[in-house]
Amino acid sequence: MNSGNVCVSGIDSQTWNFVRPVFPTGLNRDFLMQGTTQVVNHFNLVEIEFRHYRPDQTFHTEDWIINENFAPRFIRHLSNQEILNVVNRMSITNLNNAIEKQDKSLFIVKAHSIGRIWHEQYERLKVLINFIDADGNLFQRVPVTDLLTMAFVIYQIRRGNLNYSNQIVRQFNANPNRFVRIGLTRLWRGKRWKQVTALITIPDLFDGKSFSYYEKQIGDQV
Repeated sequence: MNSGNVCVSGIDSQTWNFVRPVFPTGLNRDFLMQGTTQVVNHFNLVEIEFRHYRPDQTFHTEDWIINENFAPRFIRHLSNQEILNVVNRMSITNLNNAIEKQDKSLFIVKAHSIGRIWHEQYERLKVLINFIDADGNLFQRVPVTDLLTMAFVIYQIRRGNLNYSNQIVRQFNANPNRFVRIGLTRLWRGKRWKQVTALITIPDLFDGKSFSYYEKQIGDQV
């Protein structure tokens, strides 16, 4: 996001509702870190202090204002079986039907397959993806905003590995447990745009590595 801010989402372990922690002034990426250690990472169990619920009437119903003075506290990383239990409980098979309800902006989508993932260079590098949900709906040129996937792609480009797309597609599609996490943007140009905020497989497509790991390898922030 702009000005070094990031968008973070999670699942409340007590209510099984999606939550989006927000500051009134925006959530800086430093919030994810404790020194050089990335605390907020895919499927980490983390304690965050919520102050009050601030939902929109439609779509963005997951927003919670959090205490800016309480740093996220890492508890543990979920096991593969726990991750599988979470995604199977929370996932949907038809993204279009879920969006039509207008009652949330965060989704874990059971995927049939990825067709392609690639990058394009504008003022900054963009990563795009084509995928099909479990009910057969095709989604094309969806921006990938997940810091982990983006850092991985940049790392592969810097290494001269331009075959990374085929590798990701092959490994993702070969995994029986494959999901795409989707977030909808706020209203912009009359539309709420889909963004891929995670590629999820069990076992993990990225071998448990974080975006900060790949950023250290390339010596730059995504």
